[in-house]
Amino acid sequence: MVLIQYILEMARTREFDRTLVLRKAVHVFWSRGFDSTNLPELLESMGLSKSSLYETFGDKEKLFEEALDLYAKEIAASKLEKLLNASSVKGGFQAFFAEQIRCCTDKKYPGGCFMANTAVSLDNVPPALAKKIRKSVEQSHGVFLSQIQKGQKAGEISRYKDASALASAVIGTSMGMTVMARVNREDVRTLEQMVETTMNSIFS
Repeated sequence: MVLIQYILEMARTREFDRTLVLRKAVHVFWSRGFDSTNLPELLESMGLSKSSLYETFGDKEKLFEEALDLYAKEIAASKLEKLLNASSVKGGFQAFFAEQIRCCTDKKYPGGCFMANTAVSLDNVPPALAKKIRKSVEQSHGVFLSQIQKGQKAGEISRYKDASALASAVIGTSMGMTVMARVNREDVRTLEQMVETTMNSIFS
């Protein structure tokens, strides 16, 4: 029994350490992108030897994919939670965009959005990763579309508006915000104006 408990505790410790170093990889990839990140940078940031990195994560492509998954789980998911858990559709989109602004301008992050930064440079990532990003964008569109249709049924949004086009506008604004934040993360007002324009197009 003691031996089993020890093994379980060691497994949890290794997993915890694995997540910690993976977060460091997220920061490097987020800052530099897949193509511009080299192995020595990753090893130095993660505090791993080359053999340990390959043994734990596999190659650079697999590491990047895990980094994207961790980003989606720990950062991106909070935006969608705010969208889905609000008492109204309009309130949900307001909360979503507010969280987007916070993440884009938070100085503890490299700037912009890891997923969006990768999406605008798909030519520089392997086909499998490009496919993963495209799927993520499609899934986001589906979530936004569902919420907009919900708003139309509730009378918050005009039934005569193209719900799919509005969902695409949300994605375009969200990605555009990440680019503008990379240019100047101090210019919050520009991000707010982008949000206001999109919100008006949906709810006016």
